[in-house]
Amino acid sequence: MLYFRQYRFDLASLSLYCEEEQIALRPKVAQLLSYFLTHPNQTVTREALLSALWQHGEFREAALTQSITELRQALNDSAQQPIFIKTVPQQGYHWICPVESPKKRRAEVLNKVTWAAVLMVFLTVGGVGMKTLFSADHVPFQSINKTRLIIFPLQNETGVDANAWWGYALEASLREQLHDQFQLLPKSQNAEFETEKNANKLTLTLKPMQQRFVLEAHYGNQTQQLVVEQLDEQFASVAGQLITQLNMHKQPQQSADTPINRGMSDYYRGVQALMEQGPKLAKAYFDAALLQMPNHVPSQLELAQLSWQMGEIEEAERRFAAISLTSAKVATQARFYLYYGEFYKARGQFTKALSQADQALLSAQRSQQVELIAMAYQLQADLYWTLQRWEAYQHAMNAAHTLIGSRSFAFSEARRSFYLANPPAAGPIEKTLLNLQNSRPVLEQAITYYQQTGQTMSLIQALFAYGQNYLVPVTITEPSLLRALALAKQGGYEFLEQQILSYLGFYYIQLHQGQTALQYLMQKRIDKRFLPSYEQQQLLIAMAYMDIALQSGDSEALQQAITAYKALLDSDYLYPVTRANVKLLFAWTWLKAGNLSAAEQLTQLAFADYQQLQLGEVETYAQYTQMYIHLLKNEPEQAILLMPTHSESQLVLLYGAVAAQMNHQEQLKQQLVAKLAELNNSGLLLTQLQQLEQQSATTPSVITGLIDAPYSVYCQSKWTIN
Repeated sequence: MLYFRQYRFDLASLSLYCEEEQIALRPKVAQLLSYFLTHPNQTVTREALLSALWQHGEFREAALTQSITELRQALNDSAQQPIFIKTVPQQGYHWICPVESPKKRRAEVLNKVTWAAVLMVFLTVGGVGMKTLFSADHVPFQSINKTRLIIFPLQNETGVDANAWWGYALEASLREQLHDQFQLLPKSQNAEFETEKNANKLTLTLKPMQQRFVLEAHYGNQTQQLVVEQLDEQFASVAGQLITQLNMHKQPQQSADTPINRGMSDYYRGVQALMEQGPKLAKAYFDAALLQMPNHVPSQLELAQLSWQMGEIEEAERRFAAISLTSAKVATQARFYLYYGEFYKARGQFTKALSQADQALLSAQRSQQVELIAMAYQLQADLYWTLQRWEAYQHAMNAAHTLIGSRSFAFSEARRSFYLANPPAAGPIEKTLLNLQNSRPVLEQAITYYQQTGQTMSLIQALFAYGQNYLVPVTITEPSLLRALALAKQGGYEFLEQQILSYLGFYYIQLHQGQTALQYLMQKRIDKRFLPSYEQQQLLIAMAYMDIALQSGDSEALQQAITAYKALLDSDYLYPVTRANVKLLFAWTWLKAGNLSAAEQLTQLAFADYQQLQLGEVETYAQYTQMYIHLLKNEPEQAILLMPTHSESQLVLLYGAVAAQMNHQEQLKQQLVAKLAELNNSGLLLTQLQQLEQQSATTPSVITGLIDAPYSVYCQSKWTIN
């Protein structure tokens, strides 16, 4: 046992205590604390910590940073004014708090406590108490090494779908009663159980039996059957009996004599309906639950969430404001902040949303529920992305990945992928390719699992994310997206339906099917108060018209694109990254229309915006667009001056080679052609350069006829689409 300030740390069990209360730490965080306490008063490099605790793994650096943050939070420490962990710039960390051994701590106790006080203690607690006071082996709360456990959703074999609600209720009660005893793996990890070699599983099946029911449970090598007289609100008692029969060493929290709370059955019927039948039926059940339990926070939360997702913004605001968290469990508090944060995000109120996400993370960490913690990190990541805080975004996503693996990217990253896969893009592109590769098999497993278990909402989300993964062949992604849309419409999942319609608009623009894209985009019913979604719809409509014009030369579509882009730039609200993208897209539209002056002005404005926003990847798009404009204006020297020193952009190298040819700089041209030849998918561009060499003069008309324009990469028209 080691002591520091009001804390003590058991090296054997890696357990941290503050006075009489045990503080929960993730295993890696506990190992990190152990390392610091056994290396006090010395600077420990990050390399030493990584070597000791994270020998392998892609996200080692991020995992260390996250663990340092969690350890500081657990100790109420501050990086700015540290009491325990001091950051040493360019070196590592220094544990600055004195650490005491049991022997030293006992000596100090004896020196500080007067014999009169010791006598008082002896008289109060007796001889046994005196022995305990000075026992080096005394640990007030014995640490429990938690076993990993997955509770699978109940299989309803009664032949009556309406009975499924009871399974949701039983599972929730089992989780509540087993939370302290086991490390409960998230429900969404059930689909990946085969990879969880060190986890136990609890499977449940409900079968009919002569006007009764039999609950069959499998846990480890045990199989137990429990007769259930009726599927009522006594699920907590049933859960307790089941835990006892399976020797899971937890006493039931509710006895058969406990008064029945009738409203809970409606609540769990609402949970079932939300997952399987749709939000309208779920809303009716949650309303019924509140009639019997007016202060039931989980029901209030679900209704607040459903209200805004069904377009009832004022109702949602009223419901969120009316919720009191005074007596709510900490996990429920975390869900409140997550729901409220999502609501603010949908309204475009990103600062308020981030505040809720921060509160959600604190509550989730107190609850020790891994899935809630990961969800809070993912909400933070979404908001950091929106606010262009790239370093914080990567930190949050890596933290989620550390907690739950590739599943953390399966939905968040896939939803964002169409901004990354194609220009105009924003943010760290190189990371997303890897994330989407990892998420593909995860989503394939999830789709199969949700189909088997009948969880419609989760199935829609999985199909939607899978359809957005641009590493999956188009022949697979298109049916996945269309099936997700059909299920969302059928079940009345309006919020999901609107999201899928947005992506289908971009998806068909990507395939040069602008008219089809418009068909889906025009189906969207967006309240303008949901600013991000409304803005996205208007941008995609403009892009669809632009795509039609670029592909067919349709003058009417070209004019509609110009009108739409002007309206966007004139709007009172436009997200900064979107405004920069609109300027570049508008410039490409003017290029197609032949207005070089307007195109050049907008490109320069877009380039300045991208520099200010630190979006290096899309900055390149504006850069080579300016180069192309200089080529058309017969200004090859200006195009060469714009070239970045080091670039692996095909169009930068292509336009640079054309400018070098126009300026008779043969050596520069050959260098650029050689670099272009080293890149993937450059064969067609090299052919264009060869055709250009055969022309008697390099005029603007020849360039536009032979050389790809900047917008050719817009939908990967000359690039590989699987």
